[in-house]
Amino acid sequence: MAKKDTYIPRNELVDMNKEFDKVKEKAQEELMKLPNVVAVGVGLKEVKGELKGELCFKVTVKKKEGDSHLRPEDRIPETIYGFKTDVNEIPFGEALLDSNKYRPLIGGISVESSEQSGNGTLGCFATRNSDNKIVLVSNWHVVVGNPNTIDGARVGQPNHNGCCSCCACGEIADVVDGRFMTGNLDAAIALLHGQDTDTIPDERYLNEVIDIGILAGSAAPVPGETLYLRGRTTSVRSTGQISNSNIPIGITYKNYNNLVVARSSQWEVAPAAGFVDFSVKGDSGSVCVNEHNQAVLLIYGADLTNHRSYACNMQTVETTLNIKILDSTFHSAVAGKEGVPLNSIAPSRTIFNLANTMEELEAELTQFSEGKRLMELFKNHRSELIDLVNKKREVMAAWNRYQGPSYLAHIARSIRRENKPVPDEINGITLQSLLLKMTAVLQRNGSPELSKSVTDNYLQIMNVLSAGRSPGEWKAYLAQLDNVAHA
Repeated sequence: MAKKDTYIPRNELVDMNKEFDKVKEKAQEELMKLPNVVAVGVGLKEVKGELKGELCFKVTVKKKEGDSHLRPEDRIPETIYGFKTDVNEIPFGEALLDSNKYRPLIGGISVESSEQSGNGTLGCFATRNSDNKIVLVSNWHVVVGNPNTIDGARVGQPNHNGCCSCCACGEIADVVDGRFMTGNLDAAIALLHGQDTDTIPDERYLNEVIDIGILAGSAAPVPGETLYLRGRTTSVRSTGQISNSNIPIGITYKNYNNLVVARSSQWEVAPAAGFVDFSVKGDSGSVCVNEHNQAVLLIYGADLTNHRSYACNMQTVETTLNIKILDSTFHSAVAGKEGVPLNSIAPSRTIFNLANTMEELEAELTQFSEGKRLMELFKNHRSELIDLVNKKREVMAAWNRYQGPSYLAHIARSIRRENKPVPDEINGITLQSLLLKMTAVLQRNGSPELSKSVTDNYLQIMNVLSAGRSPGEWKAYLAQLDNVAHA
């Protein structure tokens, strides 16, 4: 039997927790007096290992005892202050190592250098600014066997067995640049195989991190912000917060004969509540992602005694290595879970990136006063829109059901193919229907600021889209508005 979906919208959970908050301190005080109880929290009710869609007081005990072994006054009540209880023993577990082979390639998986036996993590993907080819991003000490030179270093996934046949050893990339002893960085990039037209046709990558999702480019880290990580050792999404934005650190590299490297101006991350460590051995090379799925830090070390992790600023990595972290916000649904084919990329061609296409469209529309105003609104709310489309169930469902990814793809093609018209409808859905549906769901799910902007401007956006079926016709309409304003 399929498990029941226990999803509860966040706004409903906030209201439900307010009711618990009224009595939580009293309930905790009473329950903690009972023998064997070590913690009291709030969470989802669990029956025979299956979560239920209701909140309760979660009571953790050292060991579960049958009622017959307890005095009546020592038993945990089934309800307290009108709310159900749920009793669980202290959990114990063991470390998980993800050494699986992943195709298409994806962030957060195990990789190994051809020159050493230790494994680290493939953080994410970027384009090399010189030729738009795709590179993987990780640490120098993960993908290079020598602290001084990258000559001949190659990367395998999940391992590299040192043979000459890339089919046998899982070789996926050649290291092409990096910094280790200089630049206050421990970072390297490797050029993915399969980017020439005569290579294996099924080599693919997916610009996501396992358990985290689509990456939306990079952003500057902010002290105190919450970050997420998925490494080859943690094998689950880990949560932490930036605890120091400027700390000197000395790191010992056992794989380089215990070489100690001192760095200044590094970033420190502390584990969030519920996590002992943010990252552990083997997670080196993992990318730290903020709540908008933007890459902000690259993990390279940890002090497991004090439970702190250390990282480089991802935007410094980008600038130093002349790369750009991929933003797949607008085109991921087009590529699908099968991944983007690498052999479709050549030095003279840019990767099919709808985010870049939107930037091109923005550059054209901002020639006109109304176009500039609307694009400024989009930029102001861009991070929240990305977050809603990627994480909010109702918004995500509406965006995909009403053909949002497909319409963006057609707009991109229209720009590249000399104003080729966008279809009147896709699978029975018009562009106007998409706008109306998204207006409704964003009004319900967006922040007050976003909701107001949508309410105040959706008719203006509708007028632009109704003026034609191509960017050229939309620009002509905006030019008319300017002429009227200047008359």
